[in-house]
Amino acid sequence: MNKNTEIIYKEQLTDFLLLILRIAENEIRYSNDFEKEFQKRLKFQKKTDWKRFRASVDLLDDTEYAIISAFMYQLGDLENKNNDFGETNIRLYGILNAVYLQMSAFEEIAVLLHYSSRKEIRQIFNDLDIYKLRGIAGAHTVDYEYSKTERKENSEINKTTSFRIVQMQLEKTGKKITVIDENDIWSEFNLIKILSEYEKIATELLIKLIRFSIKRLIKTNEEKIEIENNLNELVPKLIDYKTLDKNKDYWKRHYKKFEKDIDKFYSGEE
Repeated sequence: MNKNTEIIYKEQLTDFLLLILRIAENEIRYSNDFEKEFQKRLKFQKKTDWKRFRASVDLLDDTEYAIISAFMYQLGDLENKNNDFGETNIRLYGILNAVYLQMSAFEEIAVLLHYSSRKEIRQIFNDLDIYKLRGIAGAHTVDYEYSKTERKENSEINKTTSFRIVQMQLEKTGKKITVIDENDIWSEFNLIKILSEYEKIATELLIKLIRFSIKRLIKTNEEKIEIENNLNELVPKLIDYKTLDKNKDYWKRHYKKFEKDIDKFYSGEE
């Protein structure tokens, strides 16, 4: 593939975190107490923290596949005419919890690297609409607790409330996910919009974590510069996930076919 047209996915960035593990492993390969030396080399708190780190990186990748699928098909592939209304709910729950699991992986990696406290990382995500929708529709639908800020804006609402998803407006593109709570407060979410907002924040955080780990854990300046240059080469080529939208392509094809049929009708071909 031509370098100028190469497309990079976020999974290719997470490999930089695994590279740091591999470099550290090679440096202490012949130690009598490998895990103890590995712990010291990576500046972890416990011998088994490297396994937690590896599991967290794997979780970033695994959940990313679900997020990519969400950008491609949202709550269902429009080409699929099986009329399975349960599919939209299954995908909604799955997408929201994939994002939540990925958030937890970011928290864990940040803490293990001593980048930031768990609380600080969590706050970055808690302010996002995707986190709010996950609480409303994917975790605490009947026992959702409003934040202090939300209660301050409306002092008359119940602190803990229940939500209903308006099923008649829930369709495959996820453009209008409507919920109503027991205080009769309505909210609407556009899945692609709030996913894009999350993806931007998550990608920026991943790059910061990689750069932090390079600076902290790579010993020689030569290696630091080489790895940083490799990272800088890939970042501008990261794909915009919104371009993956297959359902959007479906409607384009649908309208194009409709226009052709109209032209045929008026030209007397039919």
